[in-house]
Amino acid sequence: MKILIVNAGSSSLKFQLFDAQTEAVLIKGHYDGIGLSDSESSCERKLVIDGTAERTSCAVRGHGGAIGDMLETLRAKGIIADRREITAVGHRVVHGAERYSATTLIDDTMMAELGKIAFLAPLHNPVGIACIEILIRELPGVRQYAVFDTAFHQTMPEETYLYGLPYALYKKFGIRKYGFHGTSHKYVALRAAEILGRNIAELRMITCHLGNGQSICAVKYGRSVDTSMGFTPLEGLPMGTRSGSFDPEIVFFLLGHGYTAEAIKAMINKESGLLGLSGISSDHRAIMEAVHAGDANAIRAEKVLENRIVCTIGAYAAEMGGLDAVVFTGGIGEKSPELRKGVLQSLVFLGIDLDDEKNESHHTILTRPDSRVSAMVVPTNEELQIMREARAALNA
Repeated sequence: MKILIVNAGSSSLKFQLFDAQTEAVLIKGHYDGIGLSDSESSCERKLVIDGTAERTSCAVRGHGGAIGDMLETLRAKGIIADRREITAVGHRVVHGAERYSATTLIDDTMMAELGKIAFLAPLHNPVGIACIEILIRELPGVRQYAVFDTAFHQTMPEETYLYGLPYALYKKFGIRKYGFHGTSHKYVALRAAEILGRNIAELRMITCHLGNGQSICAVKYGRSVDTSMGFTPLEGLPMGTRSGSFDPEIVFFLLGHGYTAEAIKAMINKESGLLGLSGISSDHRAIMEAVHAGDANAIRAEKVLENRIVCTIGAYAAEMGGLDAVVFTGGIGEKSPELRKGVLQSLVFLGIDLDDEKNESHHTILTRPDSRVSAMVVPTNEELQIMREARAALNA
């Protein structure tokens, strides 16, 4: 049984084909720089087969052309002899609103519902819907499933997801905290429990997905009870170029000082976060190089990020009434011992006893054996989690 996983971005398309029995990745690929119109454009295609990477340019006509090239590549590389070998397709869909809290079989009714909520993720959901439609045509009769970034967070209680705005806005527009990175948070929470040899239903964990986009999730007994991203992915921690949370009155202050709404939107999404604080880069690796060189701007950016992470973890530990494990994942979470150390040293009061050698060597468990709270590094694997959910839905 082979299951294809598709992750469509505004100008990109990622895919992986799994052997569902063994969970082996038969091929994975990434199309980057896809034209936003139907006109033919050149994009970069990266493939990995049996650990060997291949990078080429190819001419495609929008996402439809990329999907056609993907399916032909599967055949040309000998991964499949016939498209009928693909048993199911799992699609990453960014936003499921309150309508979807689990992996869902795609049918005409669901497609109509996705169209109604597309406004909540205008950069991602419309592209995702278009790619689903294309693959339904290309793979007739193949079961296709939607796996939502927001689904894991649908267990948040009302007191967590509501804002202090008029309740009528929630009822009219669905303005509330939704959270994102849900598939990643779910995967690393399950994997962390497995590594610890504990039942996830007995654990209170905080999972930290730290990369260019960043979010933290409170996972109490296997359920998301709070997360740092909100109505959009802008809320929460300062990220690569996103500001994270700030006083909304600042927007009106800037409007009064000659900034346009468009300029402010661009600023808080593309010119803020690590880039804006440091003036150096949105890439955390570049920030850390500058920190080691003693650059005051880089040090400031790193300290702000560490502070927001510490404050969020502390709040979530209180919210859950205790803590058993802190889990780091994502490009920064998995690869930056300096940031992990800076965060964890501020959390000693929770019962975290960091082992510096384990942290420096990126050991899975970073704390000493007698530490009351475990700190861990668990690489995320969203595609594997999507495959598992599609497989479970298919088997059911």
